[in-house]
This record gives sequence, C-alpha cells and structure tokens, in this order.
Amino acid sequence: MPALEFRHLLMLEAIAAAPTLAEAAHRLNITPSALTHRLQEAERRLACVLLVRTGRRAELSDAGHRLLQAARVCIRELESAEADATTARREARETVRLGASTLCGYEWLPGLLARLQATRPGLEVEVVMDVSLDPLKALRERRIDIAVLPARARDRGLASLRLFQDEMVALLPSAHPKSAERFIDIRQLAEEVYVADVTVPEPGREFERLFEPAGVRPARVVRAGHMAAVVGLVRAGLGVTLCARTSAAPFLAAGGIAILRLAPHGQFLTWHAVVHRTRLRNAPERVVAEELAGLSG
Repeated sequence: MPALEFRHLLMLEAIAAAPTLAEAAHRLNITPSALTHRLQEAERRLACVLLVRTGRRAELSDAGHRLLQAARVCIRELESAEADATTARREARETVRLGASTLCGYEWLPGLLARLQATRPGLEVEVVMDVSLDPLKALRERRIDIAVLPARARDRGLASLRLFQDEMVALLPSAHPKSAERFIDIRQLAEEVYVADVTVPEPGREFERLFEPAGVRPARVVRAGHMAAVVGLVRAGLGVTLCARTSAAPFLAAGGIAILRLAPHGQFLTWHAVVHRTRLRNAPERVVAEELAGLSG
C-alpha cells in the first residue's frame, strides 16, 4: 500500500501552487499549523525531506517534486473519473418492462411516455408483447416488471394500483341476425362459436367475469391467439367474441363487425397495474405504475 494518502498529494499540489505556506493552508481549508503537521507526517512516512527551507522561502525538494508530478497525474485522473461517473449517473436510464392482457388497448401509452419524459426522463418503458397471453405468470417469473390486468391480482405478494374503467362489449359479424340489437345477453353468446385470443383463466377475463356468473360456457371455442386474428374471424362470420371497447376501436374503421353492449347499461371492468409488493416504494416499476395511475385518474 502507498505510504501517502490522497490528502498528502493535495497538500503537495497546494504548496507548489501557493506563494506561501499560509496561502497553501488557506487553499486546503486548514490552518498553517495543520499543514505543518501534515507535511511532517508525510516526511515521517517516507523517511525523506519533502520541503527545503531557505531563509523565509520554502521549496519542494527533489523528492517532493517527483511526488508532485505523480500527485498531479493522480488528482487530474481522479477528477476526470469523477466527472465521468457524474455524467454516467445523469445519463443512466432504467428500463421498466410492461406487459398487458390481450384485452388491453394501448391508448394510454403515449400519455404515459410523455408524462415520464417530463417527470422522470431517466425511465424508459418497454412493452413486452410476447407475454400478453399470460402477463400474470410473466410477472411472477419476473420477465416483466408491471402487468396491466383487467382485475386486481389475488396474490398476496403482488400489489394492484387502480387505473381506469373500460366496457366489455360483444363483437358480431355485421351479417349476424342480432347485429342491429342494442345489447345482447351473455347466454345468447354461449350458443355461438366463440373466438378467443387466449383461454388461460386470467383474472377479470370474460370466462370468469361473464360466462361463469351466468352459469354457461360457450359450446365451442376457437383460439386465435391475437386480437387482429380474432376480429378477422368474426368479420368473416366464423364466430363471435367479447373484448374491451378500447381494444375493439382500432378495428372498426374496416367495417364488417357490429359492437353490442352486454346489458342495457353495459358491463364494465377496471384495469389495474400490478407490481411485486416487496419492491421499494421508489422502485422504477412502482414509479411507472403510479404515473400511469395518476394519468388514468
């Protein structure tokens, strides 16, 4: 280990730069007496003279000059490293992985990104699409940091933040006999071929929320795996489906489908941002979830 400490190197640079020892002590924010003790300590550790006094003048010895060269290199290098570290901290970006149910539309995403850019520019959100068939499982396995679900999570290890409400609606082919109705009963849908994007029993989905309470199950279920494929099959007259109104909105312009409410006054669900309960309050995923909740509110 080096005999000298960093404070000794700063001392040598101050002595070389200042016209007097008193001024050197002032630059170091210590008393002249403390500077003398520090110099004596360095000389004792090295067993050599670092400062030569000639009358009222004091100059660094040859050994002192050699150490001064090394001190300047060390000081400049440390200053550069500290500046790099500070810049890296300012520029460091944390990525929060977000996965959502296939029922979910992403109309809230631009607002969330804009809000984070204004309040937490170091946070980035990555939407992980390949977990949409079972985002709750992906959250438990920590493949994502936030799951956007149409219900609260029942797992005690997870925390749910309320976001916004959405309406569950039925999509029928335009040529369907009931397409002109204002609403349709869930029992009538159970008589149709039901097209689903996923059949995983995710909390808040149509099977748990609508079919089970009514005591019915679709006679036949066709799994399409993606919302665009589901709508394509419905438009082709190959079945009916249920989805959130916001998820259906992007497909309306192409025509060929009818949207019906599920009751005279509608059936609504509440979306939640679900995170691990054990994470700290200021953890990045909690910050993003709370920003999304605030945006929705």
